[in-house]
Amino acid sequence: MKKREQGYITCYLALTLGIMLSFIFTLFEAVRVQTIRMETEGVMDIALFSIFGEFHRELLEQYDLFFIDTSYGEGIPKIQRTEEHLQYYMNQNFEKEVVSNWVRNRDLTDLHCDNVSFENYVYASDGEGHILKSQILDYMQHKNGSAVLENRKNRISTIKLQENSNTDIEGQWDEAERKLQKLVEERKKDFIDPETGEEIPIGFDNPASHIREIRAGGTLGLVLTQETQISPMVITPEYYFSHRNPNQGKGEIIYRESMLDKASGKILLGEYFLEKCSSYQNPMEKAVLKYQMEYLLHGKESDLENLEATVEDILHIREGINFVYLMTDAEKIKEAEALAWILSAVFLSPEIKDALKVTILFAWTYAESVKDVRILMDGHPLPLIKNKDGWNTPLSQLFAFTSYLGDYDVPNSGITYEDYVRYFMNIKPEKELLYRFMDLCEMDIRITDSNKYFQMDGCLWNVKAKANVSSGYGYGYQISRSYGYQ
Repeated sequence: MKKREQGYITCYLALTLGIMLSFIFTLFEAVRVQTIRMETEGVMDIALFSIFGEFHRELLEQYDLFFIDTSYGEGIPKIQRTEEHLQYYMNQNFEKEVVSNWVRNRDLTDLHCDNVSFENYVYASDGEGHILKSQILDYMQHKNGSAVLENRKNRISTIKLQENSNTDIEGQWDEAERKLQKLVEERKKDFIDPETGEEIPIGFDNPASHIREIRAGGTLGLVLTQETQISPMVITPEYYFSHRNPNQGKGEIIYRESMLDKASGKILLGEYFLEKCSSYQNPMEKAVLKYQMEYLLHGKESDLENLEATVEDILHIREGINFVYLMTDAEKIKEAEALAWILSAVFLSPEIKDALKVTILFAWTYAESVKDVRILMDGHPLPLIKNKDGWNTPLSQLFAFTSYLGDYDVPNSGITYEDYVRYFMNIKPEKELLYRFMDLCEMDIRITDSNKYFQMDGCLWNVKAKANVSSGYGYGYQISRSYGYQ
């Protein structure tokens, strides 16, 4: 009997295998799509980490700041360069390693980054320097915390109290001189020759007026020793950040909140500048301007002008302190009054005595204040409160005081030149300080190798990047990531 063959198992396998293979290939493609997504995200993160690893070395070494210089030493800063760097790093990470000429890794994703763009980006200078300030405060808090705050607050408050006691010395001195001159002119009318009707010339020379002329000629030359070499450095302001229209970031700036109150933040900002910048008493060889702290305060074109303006600021405070004290010292007032009597008697005009005494007191105040500033510029502190023992200019030296400026007892403690600079920074607008500090960064970094085109408004702090990725298997993927120095 002939055996009948049956094929139902073959038919079953043929029917089910097609379904199973379809399911397997579907799973395989789903895995491929998810792999593309995961690989793209991982590569994007690695590439962002890589470009932010290209922080500017000189900024870090000189100022402990982390920013990306979008000039890369190649020309004017351009955000497109950083986009190109990001795309390059992504494609480098997508590329698979060749094992040998015969065997290659099978690339199941075959990904390539087609383009990169930054939807948002923030420069160091954005927000009127807020971004720069936030990184500075992070650095200062991490380094010093609140250890220096209380001490600095006390020293700043002391000088603030001194200035609050100040009066308009220059204006009052002007008024006293005008009043005295008016009395002298009226007195001269009494000296008329009865026969000719002509005025008899009577000379009146007020020594205090000569001191007034010295003050009008500037104080810097008086408070520095003859051996002092003043820096001759001069800059062209138009080359630097605060004198040009800066680049602006794209998108909204997220202002970072600080744990510090406004006053504490301002003090730490000043301490950072004192740490990183040079000054008259702490010059820096590798710097364009040698008196950088003085530049922060006044922003003038030369070291000479900035130092001169700072000296005048200190003198203004010292004049107020000294005049307030002088008006409480009965002994010194009597000395000034006696001298006024003698000078008015020579002119045969006792009525000018009181006005003359006032000008003498102002001249005496100025002479003592110049010596105070000389003490500071010589690197010594000044007592917080002026008293009889701390008065260095006797009346006998007043009209030749410039010959005795080096004669003083060195104080043991008190307020230093640096403390006055610290105080002036505390009362300066924050924006001015930050903009001028960015000027200084540009000056000093541009003189280093390969940084000719460096600009603070070309330094990136944060980006939101978008990348379009395509696969050789027909898939596409778009990804956005935010990254920065937080």
